[in-house]
Amino acid sequence: MLIVDKPIKSRVEDFLDRKDFADNISNAIMSYSDQDNSSLTIGLYGKWGSGKTSIISMVTENLENKDDVIVFKFEPWIFSDTQQLISNFFKEFAKAVKHKDYAAEAKKIGEELETYATFFEPISLIPEPTVSVLSLVGSKVFGSVGRAGKRWGELKSKSLSDTKLSIEKHLQKLNKKILIIVDDIDRLNNTEIRQIFQMIKVLGNFPNTIYLSSMDKEVVINALSEVQKGDGSEYLEKIVNVPFIVPSISNEEVHKFLFMKLDEIIKDDESFDQTYWGNVYHSGYKHFFKNIRDIVRYTNVLRFNYGVLKNKVNVVDLMASTALQVFEPKIFESMKANKDLFVGSIPENRYGGDSVKEEIKSFIEESYKNLQSLSKESYLELLEELFVKIKEAHSNTHYVGSSSKCRKDAKICSEAYFDTYFTMVLNEKELSSYEMKGYIKKIADEERFKQVILQLNEQGRITGFLEKLQDFTSTDIPKESFQPLINVLMDTGDAFPDEDEGMFSFGISMQIMRIFHQLLKRIEDKKERFEIIKTAMLKAENSINVMAEDVSIHMQEHGEYSEEAQPESQLTIENEDLLILKEILLSKISTWTEKHNLLDHENALSILYVWLRLKEEQAKEYVSKQIQDDSNLLLFLKLFISYGRRQSANDYTMHKYQIYNYKEIGRFIDIETIIGRVRDIHVNEDKLAEYSVENFIAQYNDEMKV
Repeated sequence: MLIVDKPIKSRVEDFLDRKDFADNISNAIMSYSDQDNSSLTIGLYGKWGSGKTSIISMVTENLENKDDVIVFKFEPWIFSDTQQLISNFFKEFAKAVKHKDYAAEAKKIGEELETYATFFEPISLIPEPTVSVLSLVGSKVFGSVGRAGKRWGELKSKSLSDTKLSIEKHLQKLNKKILIIVDDIDRLNNTEIRQIFQMIKVLGNFPNTIYLSSMDKEVVINALSEVQKGDGSEYLEKIVNVPFIVPSISNEEVHKFLFMKLDEIIKDDESFDQTYWGNVYHSGYKHFFKNIRDIVRYTNVLRFNYGVLKNKVNVVDLMASTALQVFEPKIFESMKANKDLFVGSIPENRYGGDSVKEEIKSFIEESYKNLQSLSKESYLELLEELFVKIKEAHSNTHYVGSSSKCRKDAKICSEAYFDTYFTMVLNEKELSSYEMKGYIKKIADEERFKQVILQLNEQGRITGFLEKLQDFTSTDIPKESFQPLINVLMDTGDAFPDEDEGMFSFGISMQIMRIFHQLLKRIEDKKERFEIIKTAMLKAENSINVMAEDVSIHMQEHGEYSEEAQPESQLTIENEDLLILKEILLSKISTWTEKHNLLDHENALSILYVWLRLKEEQAKEYVSKQIQDDSNLLLFLKLFISYGRRQSANDYTMHKYQIYNYKEIGRFIDIETIIGRVRDIHVNEDKLAEYSVENFIAQYNDEMKV
């Protein structure tokens, strides 16, 4: 059973005996008396993996069931939108207060907090420069405008200070402590860290309110120093009233925990060599583990590897190679690609032994720069213990018969077993940096790279590739590769699956747009950027949505979806060049629709919206012509279906139902002209359920009061 890398939930799991420390914090919170109607901020300082969240779990366990305390945990790093960090805090705060079965006073506070949150929301109707309006419209056909308008209407009647004052009065009447836990502040970016502290100090400064904020103090101070352009330590001291430092974990405690976990996995393995284990452990293995989280990460992978290779490889070597896999991934990948330098033994000098030694030494020296966890000395000691060939290269000793022994003991230094140690892959679709660099080298050969992309798509690895490619766009991809890369993605992008992985995920087309943007921003000349885009669009034959998405992004930059354009310095291309791209897109849409039924396209509605903005009459004429066919009419109507859930008074089950957005349909056609046809369409039961023809008619009648 794998151990999830997560903090403990209860004091009964407290292996490191931090219960007393957590109790001290809990007592400090309970004994706090608000004398000046302002909040108290407790800082919990500790390094990554030191157990801060586990301590918070025990504090929460101590206090969450007390009648005079409301505990609310806010995790700011789960929100992807920096601009809405503060408003999200107050929205979540409101939910926490309203969710509990408290008095009416608490409910009122929740309502006031919801209003308070709206003061900190950006104008949501104007999308971010890097977010496609097509994506927003395509996924939420309607509803945003009405809700936004309602919020702005409510704000007219009450000021920010009035709302805050009202919250304070209700909190005083509530007579309960509000404990707000903000964990892992150091996981935020610099700007977000400052926002959190501004919120705590000013916007969220309420009576009877206590903030328990955990962080790596050094990381936070550096972040504050950078964004404040001053002394971050001094700034932090003004925010945190009571600091607590997480007790350090001794090296002895860490390794005691490691041995306990290794015993759980290995148990009574008959092949375990205690002497060899001692040599490997002291040579460098022991230096991998600095904290409990290191051990959890490592033992999860080891548990999996051992489950597959038990009785097939040397268990001590598997433990060591797994440590390299987890803590030195770059080294691990380079070893995998240089098998000849590690297996067997060095031949005698007359057979080229000296040159092999020099090659090995050169490789080791070069690999030092990739070390992430071990020191050079520990790294070399470990390799010499695992590989006879490495030991021979750094000494004048030749170990006769070593190859036979390695093979007999199924060790990693054996040519017959070496590869087996590198076959442990937890996720088949995961792409290593080594693989990514190999793919990047192929970009310059456009046709070859196109085949690579299509193969990755067939293997279901394209999403991971596009995500990881963004890690290399700033420096690793040479400028001469920009054109072939954009050409290939522009031409093949529509073939990629646009999987919906929840509200915090980015769609596949947005991944492509981000890659385009990151690459083009490395080019200073706007005309050169334009030429690259134009060339890719003219050359593309197999995709239409990627082109429409790209043009829409540039239209958005130029203010065509809002009142204001981006500053000149932030524009990717000039306006006159955008006009040319629009004409190219219209031509491509025309060509595409001659060969394909656009209504069959997965992103048909998004493309239609762009077409409608570029050439309204042409888009409407196409739709009108296509829906003359009953099957196409059903396809068209299906584009405007959204889903809701409802529950009757006597029914505990939520029922899913379909909703048509007639207003959006009306942007393309006159509904009155097709309602009669819809009534007469004869389809089989499956089709009827899929397209909800009956629902369409019934809902239309209700809406039109027929």
